[in-house]
Amino acid sequence: MKAEDRPEGRAFMIRTVSIWRWQLVFTGSVVAILVMVAAFTPDVLVSGTFVAGLALVVLTTIATLALPWQRLPRSAVAALPLFDALAVGLLTTAWDLRLGLLWVFPVTWLATYFTMPWVFVGVALISACLAVFAEPTGEAADVLLRILTVIIALSFLGVTVRIGAQRSRAARRLLQRRSEQVDRAAERAETNQRRVTQIIDALGVALVVVDGERHILQMNDAYRTLYGRDRFGQALPSAAVEYDRRRGAALPPDRTTLARAARGERLHDESVWLFDSDGRWRALQVSTQAIAGATEQEHIALVVIDDVTELFEAAEERRALAAVVSHELRNPLTAIIGHVDLLREREDLPARVTAQLEVIANAGERMEDLVASTLDASRQAPAEPFGAVDLREVFEAAAASFAPLVEGGGLRLEVDGADTLPIHGDAFRLRQVLDNILGNAVKYTPSGGRLIVRFSSDADGRAQVSIADTGAGIGPDDLPRVFEPYFRTARVVRAGIAGTGLGMGIARDIVTAHDGTIDIESAVGAGTTVTLRFPREQNPSEKQVRS
Repeated sequence: MKAEDRPEGRAFMIRTVSIWRWQLVFTGSVVAILVMVAAFTPDVLVSGTFVAGLALVVLTTIATLALPWQRLPRSAVAALPLFDALAVGLLTTAWDLRLGLLWVFPVTWLATYFTMPWVFVGVALISACLAVFAEPTGEAADVLLRILTVIIALSFLGVTVRIGAQRSRAARRLLQRRSEQVDRAAERAETNQRRVTQIIDALGVALVVVDGERHILQMNDAYRTLYGRDRFGQALPSAAVEYDRRRGAALPPDRTTLARAARGERLHDESVWLFDSDGRWRALQVSTQAIAGATEQEHIALVVIDDVTELFEAAEERRALAAVVSHELRNPLTAIIGHVDLLREREDLPARVTAQLEVIANAGERMEDLVASTLDASRQAPAEPFGAVDLREVFEAAAASFAPLVEGGGLRLEVDGADTLPIHGDAFRLRQVLDNILGNAVKYTPSGGRLIVRFSSDADGRAQVSIADTGAGIGPDDLPRVFEPYFRTARVVRAGIAGTGLGMGIARDIVTAHDGTIDIESAVGAGTTVTLRFPREQNPSEKQVRS
């Protein structure tokens, strides 16, 4: 560390600058008066004592600028105002110019930075100068009166400035101590804040604080990971989507967990399904708690989100295992009970054997009832078949989730065509297709671009959705490979745009499972158009898209 960077180095530098400033102000005043003297009474310049006073001022100023004050004791600085007082005394030979007013500078300097005895030393030196250098014009009483007037005035000035300087230093020290206390308190508060943040981030439960305007005030790492948000709270391009049930309908923006908490709704272990940015379903239990705000009118809510996916999956596995075991036990039990019934119908068996067969039959029937009840309890609901889906409604839900990215990227989304476009299919998987295509359009379209979406019917009566953008486009060599797993164009890789290269392949599989088609037209610099076509009639097999 350099000397000037250390606290004591900075203090010495401030001290040196202060000394320079006082001396230069005094010298500047003398120079200004010298100019006026030369202009109005040039005869004074020939006075030997006057010239000696000017020379002393110059020499004192040079010494002020040249001496290393950081190496000299504090008392050495007191010589400067004393030399200035002597120089003014020499200048007072021109008594009619009343140059004695310049004594204010050395007296004020001594009173500001030195103790009261130094002030009296300065006044005593000024008194001697008045007695030695002042011309005794007029009667003795008048001369004595003028000298005493100057001495008394300078003495009171010195005392007043000294008292003010002492009070100023006391106030400055008090403010400095309070400032240090505030800094220490702020440092402790910041340390505690960091400690609390580290504790909250270490929790496995997702926590987020939201205000009445849906602004996220604070969140922990578990929430960022779960919902795909960066450390500033902004949604990442592949943000998670909340659903009312697994493979159900996506929640509209005003029914999401944060929206309900912002409105003040009280939730207690409410179940929510989340399709996260990694393509996994997560079962959540959500609770809210109102917390204190800066004002009574401010509404702030703490949202506690517990990921119970593992518990849910474990329960599902237990139910599946119970179902398998129960199902496998029914077959041998049926055989046992059937053969026992056949034996009980025989009339040539001894009475003892008949009684034993009765016991076996009763035990088998009880076990069969137990297996049946276990199977009924563990049996899951049947898989949901395809149903009526409005493609326009599914797209609008997807567009609502991408709205912040569209607005933040300076893009314009245009939607026209049919108000409704019904087909028969899986609403969840169709939403995944639209999310992938719309996400690519937003990702690869620069600011100021457009996204054009049109709903219509083709010449064969099939439902048709076209999503066009004005983005970078795809070259003819890369276009046939867009459905290949992990394929990404070299230009995108060089640009550092995030992605996995799996989205379009997944979208094609889902569209194919709906007996639909997906076509892509693109050119470098001209944008990309993706067209989806689906049959309107009900899928006869009502097959499910693999999850």
